Amino acid sequence: MISGVRNYSGRSVLVQSFFLIGFIFLVSRLFYVQILQDNFIKGKIDSRIIHKDYLPAKRGQILDRNDRVLALDISGFSLEIDLDLFNPSTDQVISLVNILEIQEKALVNILKKKSGYKVLKRHITHKEKNRIKNLNLKGIHYRENLKRSYPQMEISSHVVGITDTDRVGIQGTELVFNRFLEGKDGIFTGLKSPLGVMEGERSSPLDGSNLKLTIDIRLQSIAYHELKRSVENYGATSGSIIIIDPKNADILALTNFPSFNPSNRRNLTDMSTLRNRAAVDIFQPGSVLKPLAMAAIVDSGKVNKDLIIDTSPGWIEFGGYKTRDFRNYGELNLSEIISYSSNVGMVKLCKDQDSHHLIQYFSNFGIGISPTNILIPSREGFLPESSMISERDKVSSCYGYGLSMSAIQIAQAYQVFANNGIFKELNLFHDKSLSSPKPEKRVLSVETTNFIKNMLFESVNSRQGTAKGARIVGLEVAGKTGTAEKIRGGKKSYTATFSGFAPSKDPKLLAVIVLHNLTGEEHSGGKVAAPIFSKVISQSLHALESGST
Repeated sequence: MISGVRNYSGRSVLVQSFFLIGFIFLVSRLFYVQILQDNFIKGKIDSRIIHKDYLPAKRGQILDRNDRVLALDISGFSLEIDLDLFNPSTDQVISLVNILEIQEKALVNILKKKSGYKVLKRHITHKEKNRIKNLNLKGIHYRENLKRSYPQMEISSHVVGITDTDRVGIQGTELVFNRFLEGKDGIFTGLKSPLGVMEGERSSPLDGSNLKLTIDIRLQSIAYHELKRSVENYGATSGSIIIIDPKNADILALTNFPSFNPSNRRNLTDMSTLRNRAAVDIFQPGSVLKPLAMAAIVDSGKVNKDLIIDTSPGWIEFGGYKTRDFRNYGELNLSEIISYSSNVGMVKLCKDQDSHHLIQYFSNFGIGISPTNILIPSREGFLPESSMISERDKVSSCYGYGLSMSAIQIAQAYQVFANNGIFKELNLFHDKSLSSPKPEKRVLSVETTNFIKNMLFESVNSRQGTAKGARIVGLEVAGKTGTAEKIRGGKKSYTATFSGFAPSKDPKLLAVIVLHNLTGEEHSGGKVAAPIFSKVISQSLHALESGST
């Protein structure tokens, strides 16, 4: 009996084991079919059918005041190669190198990798694409894209600025108004079969907004070419020209040299060419500041307008330093002190002036204050505190030393003289809502303004005026020269400046000319900068009157 029971129990355990194994197999199969395989299939389906493409939005155009294009997006293609299929002949390699204007060595290095995808060039034109197609190369793929282009090239580069390879603004107006210009990319999500994309959903790109500047490209071009010629002829290291409409403070031209081509920065080695010198280079202005100081002196009430100053013997010692004139001018009235540019005369006039009064006047003209309304990066320069200034520094500031300013600040200051004593912040954008200028303010009385304007006229038109080179036939010109000496490393150089406007009684244009680091015999504002003004303004007025391009 006992042995029978044992046999029965053994068979029972065996049957149960078979059932248990079968159950485990069934559960495992269901788990595989319903969970693992389902996820695998889903993953395969997703990888097979989900296809996304970004549809680039066009960046807004940058335009001059007359709607001439300064920056725009152009369509093209990214050239990609499948190295598993790409196997060009020697002749095809040479042809491809010539079309793309790349180094043969660079292409050969890519071919050494043998497999994978490689972007050969980020942007090619439609014409280049067609030429490459004629080579009948295998493994070539084209992806549509956009590239930023600057048709005016070096002429307007510092005002317009640049973008990076992804068309994101990194300098100038492109940077300041990047969000305004950039737009919003679209997306295409589609079903992809072995034969390609079949269908899908598309959100269209939203193009960026256009931006209009106050720049007139005709005047900008005139200024650039004249500046380039002058910097090279006089051996200067750099220079800037600014032209404004004094009535509304619009900047019509702002150019620097050296410059750069924003459409082709591949071979750019000197990064200093990217700097907008007119806005960020600050310097001691020299005698171009004298009219501002003279305005403060006249308004102080301490000086009679008919005063005669004896500048003999052509030098004066004050505060332990000697200040010299170019020669002994003898007795001079106030107007002659400006037109002859007498440093001695300015010292004698300034030494009894109140420091606070003088510095406050300079500040009212915008010295020591960054011209923020133009929005592009700029520097505030240097204006000493009146409580900290020495007597010597006080008088030297009256002839343009001991303080510093940019070319833009000089233009903004002289706009006061051209605009009947009203200070206005300069503007670079046609749509005035894009900037926030400070309210206009009266800096000088009409009487004082006219008094200084007459001095500026005499500086250009009197027989011994330093600014004779700024004369324009048939046109009354007013302005002032500046020559600032700089000694660095024992070597002497000069900054030559001229600031003026025409016609003098009802100014249509105001311009500032600056050339840096002159070392030749011709280095003064009168010999160098004033003649440039004459050429630039005469051509600019002609362009405006004739409507020529």
